[in-house]
Amino acid sequence: MVEREIKDVLVIGAGPAGLAAAIEVASAGLACVCVDRLGPGGALINLGAIHEFGEDIAGPDLVARLTDQATAAGVELAFGEIATLEQGAAWTARTDSGESWSAHVVIVATGLLKGRLGLADEADWEGRGLSHCAICDGPLYAGQPVAVVGSGGWADHEAAELQALGAIVTRVSVDQPVISLEGTDGLEALVLERAGNRVRVPARAAFVYRDERPSLDFAPESLARDGSGHIVVDGNGRTALPSLFGAGDVRAGSSRHAKAALEDGRRAARAVIAALKRQVQ
Repeated sequence: MVEREIKDVLVIGAGPAGLAAAIEVASAGLACVCVDRLGPGGALINLGAIHEFGEDIAGPDLVARLTDQATAAGVELAFGEIATLEQGAAWTARTDSGESWSAHVVIVATGLLKGRLGLADEADWEGRGLSHCAICDGPLYAGQPVAVVGSGGWADHEAAELQALGAIVTRVSVDQPVISLEGTDGLEALVLERAGNRVRVPARAAFVYRDERPSLDFAPESLARDGSGHIVVDGNGRTALPSLFGAGDVRAGSSRHAKAALEDGRRAARAVIAALKRQVQ
């Protein structure tokens, strides 16, 4: 098992909220490690132009900017899929392979898992027309019918991205269950239930942003969550558990916009900084 020194702050998740939080706490002189299961960026890495900052910036470019800022601030970036998070004298996060990171305060910013349709054969369609990333797969479907399944800011963004890439987009709202996927040479159609009737919607691809659950399998069962599994926090990101904070799309009430996630991470970080300063006074 790889044991490391106890940090001031452990940030779990290196998406926009996590990176923003890590930059803020490290810039305040606190020892911070930011752990992600894949790499910096989260969902940002798959975005095209983002229009929320007064300038158009591509997702990967924003990730590069945040990563550079984190490194310059002294954040330790680490990689591993957290399996457990437990509190003792300090919080300790562990992976199944035995790596661990400990800190006095934890900010959970793990975002959301991929959307789901809830079909028994759903996994069989991955790579055969089922997608979760417009900028990645959208160019394959220029001039072809596709469906965007889901409602809200993220689904709206991805639908606009697909239209800009030349796809013919049909929106499938949350209240229209997808009964099945059909096709012999890849996806050809979705079968929906509308007002008690079954409707066949032609689509060569389905981009799914429905039932995107918070990524929290590692979190303590005692962590309060809302009805959809998001972390319940106060206005500064504090959970009901001591020294545990939540930020970004993983928390209840998130707007699911990149700029809001950055602000959310910074707000939680400022609360953490204030809390740690009170402890040493």
